[in-house]
Amino acid sequence: MLIVDDSASDRSIIRAIIEKNIPDTMVIELSDGRHVKQTLAEHPINACILDLKMSDVDGFQTLKEMKETSSLMDIPVIICSGLIDAGTLQSVLEMGAYDYFSKPLSNDVMKTLLPLKVRNAIEWMNRTRYVAHLSEIDFLTGLLNRNTFKRYMEACTQRDTKHVYMLMCDINGLKIVNDAYGSDVGDGFLIEAARVLRDCCPETSIIARWGGDEFAVCLNTDSVEHVQRIVSEIKTAFSRMQHHGLALGMACGYDKHHPSQLQLNKAMINAEDAMFRDKVLDNVSVRSSMINTILATLHEKNPREESHSRRVSEQCQQMGRALGLSEDKVHELKVMGLVHDIGKIAIDEQILNKPGKLTEEEWQEICRHPEIGFRLLSSSPEMKIYAHAILSHHERVDGGGYPNGLFGDVIPQYAKILSIVDAFDAMTCERTYKLPLTKEMAARELLRCMNAQFDEKLTRVFIEHVIGIDIDSLIGGDERDEK
Repeated sequence: MLIVDDSASDRSIIRAIIEKNIPDTMVIELSDGRHVKQTLAEHPINACILDLKMSDVDGFQTLKEMKETSSLMDIPVIICSGLIDAGTLQSVLEMGAYDYFSKPLSNDVMKTLLPLKVRNAIEWMNRTRYVAHLSEIDFLTGLLNRNTFKRYMEACTQRDTKHVYMLMCDINGLKIVNDAYGSDVGDGFLIEAARVLRDCCPETSIIARWGGDEFAVCLNTDSVEHVQRIVSEIKTAFSRMQHHGLALGMACGYDKHHPSQLQLNKAMINAEDAMFRDKVLDNVSVRSSMINTILATLHEKNPREESHSRRVSEQCQQMGRALGLSEDKVHELKVMGLVHDIGKIAIDEQILNKPGKLTEEEWQEICRHPEIGFRLLSSSPEMKIYAHAILSHHERVDGGGYPNGLFGDVIPQYAKILSIVDAFDAMTCERTYKLPLTKEMAARELLRCMNAQFDEKLTRVFIEHVIGIDIDSLIGGDERDEK
């Protein structure tokens, strides 16, 4: 709290009232306005009580200067003067004064009004600073946000002549985490990344969340060896963190910043380019490892899914050979069968393991898994070739499937194969809510759904060459006569 009054006795009275009624308030006194701006810049002042009539620099000039200074203009100013008439009051309020009271101080003012006005002003300033703080930080990580970081760096560029290093960091594989486990788990990695940066970077560093999964750091050093040590510590510390069995990597790039705005922009671009190069080197292995971990996690929480996927994989492989595909294509079908339900990692475990019939809402949730699987596999260069088949493996040739209502030859061949094999396995394996069908019964169901749900040619190949049943033996006497 700052009291600016040329009367020592008035300052003393006001100070005593504040200290009595608002404990733990630091009070600073000035006899005129000459050193107000300097005092406000050096101390975290929450409110100012300002006399109007003072020698040298009076209250009017002091108030005007405060409201014209961006860093001081929000500090609430309470006018305290014996000169308060209607015209003066209107003038100071138009200049930006927060409140006022008159001198000499009456008992009511000293006992009630002054403490109330000061307390309200301090609370208003605290709220104003809190809102300003929220506008400067990234709410999730507590770091500076991008705009604030840029503003800090521009101010440093104008003020400082020393060299610093710009460091850019990016979390590898965060999109996969968000797709597989949801944004809450992804947010956990972002929060941990912020903690690692705070722990590994010197206290003088300026750290910000640059956007998405990227972070920007200004390192107050001109030693490249020091920067390299910091980067190594960041990478090591972040790689040790795990959520849901996943350990992500951090890509980093840096460049030296010379003291000019043009050079600042260039350093940021160079650091980001270096970060992307580091990301490319690390991404393939990280993403492939994450896909394997996600698949293992799905199978661990739902062993039935693992058994189902392995059977589907084996029959997809047999189907590829029955169609006379190359060994490379046969291998692709085998892998596709193994990963076809990877999108179920993001589906509630209670829904996946529900013993009874699903509700409509639960069914809609299950129907999300092809799209989730598509996003997961698309993010991995090694798995990308399976993504479109996984997306479409619940489409129907008559256009009645999901998620996109594709029909006929628009549906990828791999997806058509997977649709048949997946359905057959689902029908012939025991579930808690239904008994399994025999191979013959399931084969008849596949035949019944030909040209509606399943491709006719592929269905016939599957029945005759994969499960080894003669189609003619499945057709009843009436159907055989029609033929």
